[in-house]
Amino acid sequence: MMGHVVVKYKVTFDQPEEGSPDYDGIAVQIDGFDEVQAVEVKPLAFGMMFIEVQAVLSEGEGIVDGFEDRVREVDPLVGQIEALEMGRL
Repeated sequence: MMGHVVVKYKVTFDQPEEGSPDYDGIAVQIDGFDEVQAVEVKPLAFGMMFIEVQAVLSEGEGIVDGFEDRVREVDPLVGQIEALEMGRL
């Protein structure tokens, strides 16, 4: 039987030449994923922000990579996706 894992991610962004990423708009899109439990925009440094995402994912080959790929597809400015915490349910 497959279990589930809770993963907390830090999603950072590449900075555009002008302005800044639409952090709130991106957070809303990510929050729409079925697996996502919580999304929060948090300050990083120098006015930049990151999005913290908590998701419940099934254990299995490629599940985590597939979720991260979907997050990357939300916006071209999505940079690094770092797993901060991971635990079994």
